Amino acid sequence: MTPCIIEFVSPVLRYGNVTIRSVEGCGIVEGVTVVAGPNGAGKTTLGTIIEKGRYAFGNRLRFSRDGMTVKMLKFTDIHSFTGVDVLRFDQRLESSENEFVPTVGEIMGSRLDDKRWDELCGALALDDVAGKKINFLSSGELRKLLVINALMSSPDILVLDNPYIGLDAPSRGELDLALQRLKAGGMSIVMLLCDNAEIPSYADSVISLTDCAVVGQIFGREAVSKLSEETCRWPGEIPELPVAVAEIPHHEVAFSISQGVLRYGDRTVLSGFDWVVRRGERWMLTGPNGSGKSLLLSIVCGDNPQAFSNCVHIFDRRRGSGETLWDIKDNIGYVCPEMQLYFTSPLTVEGIIVEGMRPILKRYGRPTEAELSVAGQWMKLLEIDHLAGRRFRDLSSGEQRMVLLARAFVRQPALLVLDEPFQGLDAHRKELLRRVIDTLLDNRGTTLIFVTHYPDELPRSVDKVKNIRG
Repeated sequence: MTPCIIEFVSPVLRYGNVTIRSVEGCGIVEGVTVVAGPNGAGKTTLGTIIEKGRYAFGNRLRFSRDGMTVKMLKFTDIHSFTGVDVLRFDQRLESSENEFVPTVGEIMGSRLDDKRWDELCGALALDDVAGKKINFLSSGELRKLLVINALMSSPDILVLDNPYIGLDAPSRGELDLALQRLKAGGMSIVMLLCDNAEIPSYADSVISLTDCAVVGQIFGREAVSKLSEETCRWPGEIPELPVAVAEIPHHEVAFSISQGVLRYGDRTVLSGFDWVVRRGERWMLTGPNGSGKSLLLSIVCGDNPQAFSNCVHIFDRRRGSGETLWDIKDNIGYVCPEMQLYFTSPLTVEGIIVEGMRPILKRYGRPTEAELSVAGQWMKLLEIDHLAGRRFRDLSSGEQRMVLLARAFVRQPALLVLDEPFQGLDAHRKELLRRVIDTLLDNRGTTLIFVTHYPDELPRSVDKVKNIRG
């Protein structure tokens, strides 16, 4: 067996209110260790224990030498990284809200003068980013920036929580090359992954977690390669969807833009851009990190004031012709990676889903029995009914994503805008969601705009592609 640089000595490891069982004798090896398991299995907790909880709650971890430094990186680290309160996702493009938001250069400060900054930006293809405000970065650009910031501190062990999410295919390859160079230079890496298909070929060991318990650890490239080839076995068909709670308004065109010009600050991202999305169509929107996909979707969803300086129609009405923002938002179900960063509802999971089925201006008030019944059906359908009484902040990132998707689905809206909706989800949940989305589209005639860097994540009914080239 490969010797461990961190050995789990305790029979259990604890952090907060989570206990990881059956860990004694397992550990982190020199090189690349993957901690794999479905959503809610305890991967992030184990990573946190390795970084900063190894002396708390009676945990005992044996390090191969004294003074080893550990740095853990999560997508939500953007909050602490910026040092400012992150804006609501639907307000982040308002000029008045952005006056005090720092640029990347202001956040990084003197680190921009370090030669490693240019080297790492080049290795991860993060170009011309120093002058951008932090909330103007795409989710892929944010992830690259966080990785670069972590690497500049040169830790002995780097823990990466779902490092591939938000990255296009070239960026995933660039990250793999960078991690292999770090490994060759003596840094050990722990990758927390929820989909075995993402286990890299250069991994040296895999710890498997299920229900907050270690179910095994394998060593060696050949064994790791076999595990990465395992596929999800789907148990059955999707049951009938709950009854819809709202009518879809009459319209022929869900969204259109003609000769559009869209900008991030002073930088023009899209120019002369045309796109027509007709009712009931199923589109994939694709393009490299930073190409303007999220900016375009902010126009579709009514969040971006640049809609008024362009020829934009939503549900057959031109923006600025007297429609209200609520006329738009009440008929769109929207999920994006940034939403998960900004979402701070104090409600329980059940309350969040009930809130999603109501018109935006009527979201407050006690839920009715009928609303609770529909919310319960959706939670059962999406296999999150066991979370009904929990608060959003107490959920794992994968569980949070499932709740936001349920909130978007529950109204069965005229238009679904799903921006990388499967980020951080395990293979079973991805397949479940694909089937639910296809069923919803077929039953309701809902229009779909779906963004992903993984073509195999697409619902089967998607048959149109709009490519934004960077």
